[in-house]
Amino acid sequence: MTFDKENYLTEMKSMVDKAIERLKAEKPEFVIYTVSIWTDPNAAASAISFDSQQNSVLQVRQSNEFDQQQYEEFIAEGDFDSAQLFKPETWIQRNCNPADFELRDFDETHHPDIPINWAYEKGGRCWSQLKPALTEIGNYAFKKIQTMPIEPDFELAINSKKDWYDKIWKIK
Repeated sequence: MTFDKENYLTEMKSMVDKAIERLKAEKPEFVIYTVSIWTDPNAAASAISFDSQQNSVLQVRQSNEFDQQQYEEFIAEGDFDSAQLFKPETWIQRNCNPADFELRDFDETHHPDIPINWAYEKGGRCWSQLKPALTEIGNYAFKKIQTMPIEPDFELAINSKKDWYDKIWKIK
């Protein structure tokens, strides 16, 4: 089975449009800080998630507090190599984990034309086809979401072979 880019784009645009309309209807006061759009080629599924600045700040604070605790414990134990993994310079400034977004997996779609375990079966080579299509969806969503209530430092990101939050669009 070959990847049908046009079907994928249709499914993804429909998901984005549906999510925007649903967000307007169900949460009209929600101000968007971050959007994550991802496709899991092994699950043949995609989702769009929205985060608020308030939730991002909370998630970042909790993560950085955990890192601070780990850093101090490793230093106290004399394990300086492990402590380096948690040093303050590595702390995050924005919640970039779609699983921790306030409205995670707000809308989802399944891709009947993508074989289950596509990435696994192809050794990750599926990304040469998926990345350009997902980038096209990122461009599409970025334009549409700018008509919504967004924070001044709004970001939209898509996933890649290497990270769930990779290619980023920002307001200039």
